[in-house]
Order: sequence, then structure tokens, then C-alpha cells
Amino acid sequence: MTKNTHKKTNRSKLGIHIIEGIEYINLPSVADKYGMSLNSIYKRYSRGFRGDQLVPRHKHNSYAEPKYTPNYKYIVKGIGYMSKAEACRKNNIKLITFLKRMSYGWSFEEALTIPTKIYHDPNKKLGSGTAVAITVEGKKFISISDAANNYGLSPENVRQALQNGDTIDQAFKLVEKSTIHSFEYKGKYYKDLRHLADNLGFPYKLLSSRVHYQKISIEESISLGKDKILNVGRYNKTVLDRDKDLASKIGKLYFARVSINQNVRYKIGITTQSINNRLSKEFSNYEIIKFIKLSLYECYQLEKKLLNTFSEYRDMSITSDQLDGYKEVFDFPEKIIRKINSIINTNEKFKS
Repeated sequence: MTKNTHKKTNRSKLGIHIIEGIEYINLPSVADKYGMSLNSIYKRYSRGFRGDQLVPRHKHNSYAEPKYTPNYKYIVKGIGYMSKAEACRKNNIKLITFLKRMSYGWSFEEALTIPTKIYHDPNKKLGSGTAVAITVEGKKFISISDAANNYGLSPENVRQALQNGDTIDQAFKLVEKSTIHSFEYKGKYYKDLRHLADNLGFPYKLLSSRVHYQKISIEESISLGKDKILNVGRYNKTVLDRDKDLASKIGKLYFARVSINQNVRYKIGITTQSINNRLSKEFSNYEIIKFIKLSLYECYQLEKKLLNTFSEYRDMSITSDQLDGYKEVFDFPEKIIRKINSIINTNEKFKS
């Protein structure tokens, strides 16, 4: 891919932003037009806001103050209520009856609008809803308390779980409840990363660091082994010699112009994922100058050669606190940029 082609397909990365139908050549021009600080614009860009979303809605020229609508606390069947008391009053339900039903795991709508609950024994008159029958694993119990005691659980905790929307199986701990930290790995369910690490006998802190801070996939993090890698970059000769499949995997060596601390700098790196995905995690503005596809081992060798050859141009002001790949950031003069392009081109021709 050439530099010009990349400009056509990734215009926003090169500083062109379209907001309310008007093009702006860079972020400072956007900040100036909308009376925002440059820092605020950069922060919104780094958080993924693009196009019209780059500028807060209330600052748009086309923005109109919204008409006031009541801020209802509860909405049932399209009708809003400011409080539980108001909902009960308008639906002819005693508040104490409503609260008892809620405490026994009824949903807001069920407690407000129906006289019996789906878990009740249909032959039993329930009055205010204090005698709640329930079926767990095909067995009927006369109450939630009776069922909870049978499973060695706290009745109050079970009622709260049902009220919060858990299924019966989840409330009675018969199945794991999924969370934002849950995932599947090789066909098995894990409630979080520590659960996986414990099952594999893998150091949790090392796995967490690779996944959360170095942004490496779980599978690749595990393939890198249990030893902490102290060399520059996530790949090194030891790792690649140990894992032949990883070494032969197609990788990309990239040479990019980036914006860091409001300065133009250059980054050399390798990745097995999308270059855009890799760079966008660390830089709000960047431009891919050149890249080449080789085996990961060949990418590593070429990267090492470039980093060592041009080490004198490394920007020493960039630290590990600012950037994971801080040793791959350089301040190159134009003649070195041309030289690096030439080296990559030579390797590209050799490969073809």
C-alpha cells in the first residue's frame, strides 16, 4: 500500500475531519472554529470520537435546546412514574403490597399490574404476595425461603438476585452468571482472566499485563510462555525460536509518522494484527508511510536491524509511562526517512 492510497482510505487519520458537512484540515482548526481547547479536542479524538461526534453536541451550530420532558424514574408499558408511590396510586395497588411483592423477587411490572406471579402455585391464593411458590430444577417448593434453605443459600440473597433480574438457575448458583469479564477460551467458559490463569497454572499478573496493558490476545499471551520478556518489544529471538508456529506467522513491519506530545515523530514496529488497530490504540494522529508483510521472524530481524542502525535518533524524552513501545519512537531528519524507505523497499523486492 502506498502513502497516497492510504490517504484516500483513511483521511481522518491524516488530519481531515468532516463536522457538520465542513472539512477541517487538522484538529487545531476544529478547536479554533468551535471555541474549544486543543487538549479537549485531542482527548475526544483519542477516545474514538470522529466526525460530528468530535465536537460536543451542544457546541454544534445546528444545536437547539431540547424541549423539557419529565425525567421519569420508572416506566411501565410506556407510562412514566416519578416514584413507586405514584405508580401504586395510579394502578390501585397498595404500596405495602407492592413492596412485599418486590422483596420476593417480582419484577416492577408484575408487582404493579398482576395479582399472581409466574412462579406461584396456581391453586394457592396469594393475597399480598407473601407466599411465593417456586420451582427449581423441576422440584416445587412452597416458598423461596424453603428452596433457598434446601440449597444452603440465604433467602434474602436469592430474593435480591431474582429482583435484580437473575434467572432461577443463576439465583440458586446452578449456573455461572456471565459478567463483562467472562469469556470463552478453546470452547470452555471462564468467569474472568484469573479463572483461566488458575486453570492453566499460568502466572496471573503476567497474563493480565500482556492482555490489558500490552494489548496482546489471550491466545498469543499464553503462547509467549510463562517467562517475563525483558527484551525490547513483545517478540524476541528466544520467544520466536521457542514457538515455530508463531515465528512463521505472517506479520507486518510498519514505518509510521505519529503525533506525540504535539510533536511529529516516527515509529518503527511489528504486529500480527491490523496496523491501524495497533497504532490507533496509542496515537490520536498517525500516518503509515510504509509497511511490508513477512514472516514474524523476518519482521523481527528487520525491525532489530533498523532500531540498532538508527538508534542515535531515538527520542529519549519518551518513557515507558507514556508509551509501551517507547524505544521505537524516533526524531528522523528527511534524509533518514528516505533511507528507511529504501531499506524496506529493498526487502520487499527481495521477498517478491
